[in-house]
Amino acid sequence: MRASRFAAQALVMGLAVTAARVLADAPAPPPSPAPLPPLPFAPGERLAFRMTYAHLLAGRAVIAVEPGLREGRPVYRLSLDVRSEGLFAWLFRYRVDDHTVATWDPATGCSYGIEKHLREGRAARDQVVRIDPVTGTVTVEDAKIAQKVFQVGPCALDVFSAFFVARQRGFGRDGQLTVRVFDNGKVYDLPFRPVGYETLDLPPPLGRRLTQVAEPVVPPGSGLFTQEGRLLVWVTADARRIPVRIRSKVPVGSVSGDLESYRSPSPPTTGRTPD
Repeated sequence: MRASRFAAQALVMGLAVTAARVLADAPAPPPSPAPLPPLPFAPGERLAFRMTYAHLLAGRAVIAVEPGLREGRPVYRLSLDVRSEGLFAWLFRYRVDDHTVATWDPATGCSYGIEKHLREGRAARDQVVRIDPVTGTVTVEDAKIAQKVFQVGPCALDVFSAFFVARQRGFGRDGQLTVRVFDNGKVYDLPFRPVGYETLDLPPPLGRRLTQVAEPVVPPGSGLFTQEGRLLVWVTADARRIPVRIRSKVPVGSVSGDLESYRSPSPPTTGRTPD
């Protein structure tokens, strides 16, 4: 039983899916228009999820936004940490300790890359992806990926920063949308369809909120999931679009991620997203 691993995969996949209106082949970003819309996230934001399998604790995941600098430019460091806890980690001796960090420029809306350090059971994987937002050149350091250089177009987005860009842009209501993602040495289109809305009781300070539900349509042979199954994602139906719940079916039972605590970001900032 690898419930903690399924939980980690479900959360990462869910975040990727919500980036529904980002295009990896966007043209070079023009000068930022003024005024810019406020970003719904900023340094200081922290979301903690309780991951469960068959209603039993399997682990916890934390998403955080932190300030950073790259060549003197202010950037956001977008992190995801997933660790196993509870009965399954003890009973099956299966430990998960995953750490992912993406670097994103709030002024241009472009990604500078992503690092993944994954420890799941006996498996280990380290990956460093560097993105040149002007030339669209991507370099990858990963022992499991033979090709090291890719051309993906200007202002490309890694799978995790794309989620944050989508939080600013908003989600469609009138049909299926598609996100183009560069991840694990591949560029692929990932469509999803709006499912509906649901009111949830969320932890403070959010309280009772209307949420929007979406379902990804995973392309065959994408290599995104090691397990087949339906995935649903809930985000708050407001300007912040905070992810609050994830559900994923696995061969036996289901994996769930529910928001356990939320810390608001620092005062709102501004930024742009790729066109």
